[in-house]
Amino acid sequence: MLSYSIIGEKSLTFCRWLAIITAIAAPMSTAVTSVTSIAMLLTWLISGEPVRSLKISAEQPAGKMLLLFFAWLLIGTLYAETPWTEKVDTLLSWKKLAFTFVLLGLFYQTHWKRLFVGSYLAVMVIAGLVAVPLWLADLSIRSGREPGIFMTNYASQSMAFIAAVVCCIFLLRQQLSLKHKYLLYGVIALFIVNIFFISPARSGYVAFPFAVIFAAGCVYGYKKLLPIIAVTGSVMLVAILCSSTLQQRTQTGLTEKAAYQTSGELTSIGVRVIFAKNTLSLIKEHPVLGYGTSSFKSTYSRYAAAQYSGWRGTSTSDPHNQYLFVWLENGLIGLLLFFAYIYTAIRQGLNSQPYGVIAASFLVAVCATSLFNSHFKTFPEGNLLAFFVGILLAQRNVETKESP
Repeated sequence: MLSYSIIGEKSLTFCRWLAIITAIAAPMSTAVTSVTSIAMLLTWLISGEPVRSLKISAEQPAGKMLLLFFAWLLIGTLYAETPWTEKVDTLLSWKKLAFTFVLLGLFYQTHWKRLFVGSYLAVMVIAGLVAVPLWLADLSIRSGREPGIFMTNYASQSMAFIAAVVCCIFLLRQQLSLKHKYLLYGVIALFIVNIFFISPARSGYVAFPFAVIFAAGCVYGYKKLLPIIAVTGSVMLVAILCSSTLQQRTQTGLTEKAAYQTSGELTSIGVRVIFAKNTLSLIKEHPVLGYGTSSFKSTYSRYAAAQYSGWRGTSTSDPHNQYLFVWLENGLIGLLLFFAYIYTAIRQGLNSQPYGVIAASFLVAVCATSLFNSHFKTFPEGNLLAFFVGILLAQRNVETKESP
């Protein structure tokens, strides 16, 4: 008969593998991600380790800032003029960051991080190889998706490959044979083709230079920043000149931005401009405390309906800008706490090389795209970020840290 300690140990191991599977599935399948994340939490509870692992999470700088941000979200529910059902829904929309907090106390051992990076890269290489022939053959295997796009959407597919590029950059600094380094360069090229030629995701075009420059700067040293920027710029220039997908998406975005005041129909960029203008106007009225957690949709909808008719008066629960969303709901205090978490997580990553820097680099990329999206909260991108950061950023404090 197995003792409880053995059951707990096996449950914890299974929990960590489920976390790795969830991270890999996040950009690919909503159903799989939902099932495996719940299973991960159940095995975590069965392991008997929740209290100890949560203490480890709370010891870390990023964990402490997450607790402060969560506390302010809860305070925000007290002055929001919305039903409690909406308050609970909004709090649950931030559960991705709660996953990060849990994982910070589970993945402090180096070999688990190594397993995650290896597993993630292996699956992404297969995904990249699958996407290219589908794109070349102009085939769509999921309804409503563009040729070559088989993950949840083109944005999640691009962000998944950008995370993989960051992993490759750090692997290049390992003691590898010339053959393996050339192989890694080939894999990076495969991901670049997917990001710039196959996917029409503008968020990927924005995230790529931020991720690569930050990651390469950490790996090779910031004294080599100018050559790094030059190489990244050259890659971007080649993509701009050669990728018809990138050219079309960029031109469409510029056209929509220029015509948002006169356009007769809703456009992706045009509506984002309207969202931003209206949200900033509302923020000016309550800049410090905001309108309370869960208040965005009701507050914005009343204002937009009074100001505009047609598509410009469209109601929304998301301004497609993560920072404006936090500022409107939770005020300047909430926004500063959110920035403090980001800063602390990046700093913790820089102090936890090499795996922590991978997390920090991907976080920087998502911060850039969150100027035009809410990638901390969207299901595929938010879960990918949460698990990537939680797994790779985890550490023990100085007194209890295990030897590498």
